[in-house]
Amino acid sequence: MELAPIALFVYNRPWHLRQTVESLNKNELAEFSELFVFSDGPKSEADKEKVLAVRKYIKTISGFKSVNIVEREQNLGLGNSIITGVTEIINRYGRIIVLEDDMISSPYFLRFMNEALEFYEDEERVASIHGYIYPLKTLLPETFFLRGADCWGWATWKRGWNLFETDGSKLLYELKKNNLLRKFDLNGTYPYTRMLKDQAKGKNHSWAIRWHASLFLKEKLTLYPACR
Repeated sequence: MELAPIALFVYNRPWHLRQTVESLNKNELAEFSELFVFSDGPKSEADKEKVLAVRKYIKTISGFKSVNIVEREQNLGLGNSIITGVTEIINRYGRIIVLEDDMISSPYFLRFMNEALEFYEDEERVASIHGYIYPLKTLLPETFFLRGADCWGWATWKRGWNLFETDGSKLLYELKKNNLLRKFDLNGTYPYTRMLKDQAKGKNHSWAIRWHASLFLKEKLTLYPACR
């Protein structure tokens, strides 16, 4: 099995980051996986001390096949940091597993993601893998699919990332034109449309709502694990 590189995006939360790395280290495939850590630059002098603390810590990370550190001189912001970093890695390797610095993974996270990337590699309708599902009382199948994408520990292939549309206004127009707004909002139960409208107006810089809308419009699916 070809193991996907892991991209970890960090900023100014050293305590949270330590929990993320320690849990990832406990994965059975960690020692065989390449880790890429993207450290965004400080927004201001007030953030500089914590950013430096994070950068000091990431230089001590071990337990992976390799640890590659990218320190941005300027602050890109979370959205641009993820878009830029994912694009860099996926163009080199063709697949990727993505985490942010406030996520604690199961010891089986890397195995689930890698096996799913391998199994669904040639299934065009499946464009993403997700490692988290909200705790539900409903009994779900061991794995299942939802239309669109998600952002709390995920993976994709180059063919999936190539569908990513960065223009939120264009995505919103397509959803309206195809009368998909209510379906996009999970039949009115979650305000995805409002999030996308705010992104298009510059009120937020969410990459995740654009990633979700991009795959949703293309009728692509994301694989989820059930909550057990």
